[in-house]
Amino acid sequence: MRRRTALGLLAVLALSACTSSSSSIAAGARNGGVGFVSGDGTIEKLAPASRTTSIRVQGTTLEGAPLDTATYRGKVVVINTWGSWCPPCNAEAPGLQKTWELVRGRGVQFVGVDLRESAASGRAFQRKYAITYPSVGDGTSIQLQLKGKAAATPSTLILDRRGRLAARVSGQTDASTLSGLIDDVLRDSS
Repeated sequence: MRRRTALGLLAVLALSACTSSSSSIAAGARNGGVGFVSGDGTIEKLAPASRTTSIRVQGTTLEGAPLDTATYRGKVVVINTWGSWCPPCNAEAPGLQKTWELVRGRGVQFVGVDLRESAASGRAFQRKYAITYPSVGDGTSIQLQLKGKAAATPSTLILDRRGRLAARVSGQTDASTLSGLIDDVLRDSS
């Protein structure tokens, strides 16, 4: 009986260690990054003949306007998932904005997907980093629209001019890597 009690107590302690004192992902991130899966920066590039996954994101921007990436057909589309509660997302935000400013006149459109927070928190993040490309608020429908290709936070997907997944970064990226991937997709899909 004593052994069962000890095992039961150990199980309770183990389970309590797996939970956070707050159910909020933002609170978990403040307490050491608990509450989200961060990628390791793995890059996947697909040759034009291997691009079989089409992705279309439809939603409402953080400012309340409708957005549909199908309206960007003919452009290379960069989709970045982020959250203000995510340290790697905060680290990569300035590089994303810098890259957007450099490539937007070359037939490229950026779209952010703000994960698991209020539109007000997302807009504050956009102001903090002077993000000028649109972001849609997350919902289960948007996660489904990404077809499992953005499991880590952050993730960056690059769609070719036909809306097919051409490259992705699972985890934090930087301006140099992202610019190179965009250049490759622009070259492959011209």
